[in-house]
Amino acid sequence: MDTGDESWSVDEAITNLKNAMKENNQRESDIFSSIDANDDGKINGPELYKGLIEHIGDRLSPGQISMIINALDTNDDKRIDLAELSAALEEEE
Repeated sequence: MDTGDESWSVDEAITNLKNAMKENNQRESDIFSSIDANDDGKINGPELYKGLIEHIGDRLSPGQISMIINALDTNDDKRIDLAELSAALEEEE
């Protein structure tokens, strides 16, 4: 088991993504579109992994990617849609 996951939080990834969004003057829909590589309206694990590297430079473990998806996925389809991502990015810390 990778103990590195324990020191990392979903909130940290969301905060980093919010900061990148502000720095690049992007909206939630811009971020979503750039991460949703196959344009199916959902972000899956591999897309999220690549998107986080692109936007915030974080290389996360599969466990960390799963943690983010589970935290943001409100309809339990194991993927993140625009509404779920927008809700997470709009929440105030």
